[in-house]
Amino acid sequence: MVAKQKTLFEAFSQRARCAKQGNVVMIVVDGGGATVVYTDEFLGAQKWANSKLSSGNVVTDRGRFLEQFQVMVARPGSFCSTKGNDRQLFKMAKAMRAAGHDLGEWALPPELKVNKLVDPDDIQAKPKAAPAEPAPADAEGQEQKE
Repeated sequence: MVAKQKTLFEAFSQRARCAKQGNVVMIVVDGGGATVVYTDEFLGAQKWANSKLSSGNVVTDRGRFLEQFQVMVARPGSFCSTKGNDRQLFKMAKAMRAAGHDLGEWALPPELKVNKLVDPDDIQAKPKAAPAEPAPADAEGQEQKE
């Protein structure tokens, strides 16, 4: 009898638990920490991984699956790190908060860990426009109106 070779996703999910929480999925890897990704991105990566065969190496398979994500928030000390630009991480932090996650437990930029999420566009130094000076009163113009 020939043993059926596992798909990449089957090999990955043997040592990982995936929990959908609203618009995000939390992936907890045994001995590898935890990450949060968008549900849509997870489903795409899952479909991709189900079409690939496992290499037989747990660490390689885990890495191949996790590298499919463009935006990912990890817990400190996890197998992989947080990735995405400030705007993407801001949106992910909002989705995580909506799903009930405590943002202080995750490897996020400091401005996203505070109680009130700060939009990255507001953080960047924006030059303030000088207040417009009122136009000088035109004495002749006022007489013409009367």
